Amino acid sequence: MPTTANSTLNVIYIHTHDMGRYIAPYGFPVPTPNLQDFTRESTLFRQAYCCAPTCSPSRAALLTGQTAHESGMWGLAHLGFTLEHPERHLAAFLREKGFETVLCGIQHEFSDEAEKPYDFIYAEQ
Repeated sequence: MPTTANSTLNVIYIHTHDMGRYIAPYGFPVPTPNLQDFTRESTLFRQAYCCAPTCSPSRAALLTGQTAHESGMWGLAHLGFTLEHPERHLAAFLREKGFETVLCGIQHEFSDEAEKPYDFIYAEQ
């Protein structure tokens, strides 16, 4: 894992599935105390927008920096759509830079387990 002179660098990407921003860190009266505490020491995106109307294309855009059409993810992964360049996924990029990548929970960019660019995948129990 990459390090600086003083510490080990970490990147934690948290995506809450289909929730939007209607939680306490964004000023709404929905109590999410752990996320609220976490945002005090992290980056909270307040001026973001959705790049596509469905899950797989939207996540693919967010995690590749490309539009759904550019990435090849025009529809849902479980319906056969795939990333044309999985090496452009954030996890693949971080892995190339020496980070250990871990997936916990669900994702909608890959339908084939072998395509996922993570070192470890913790399956739902």
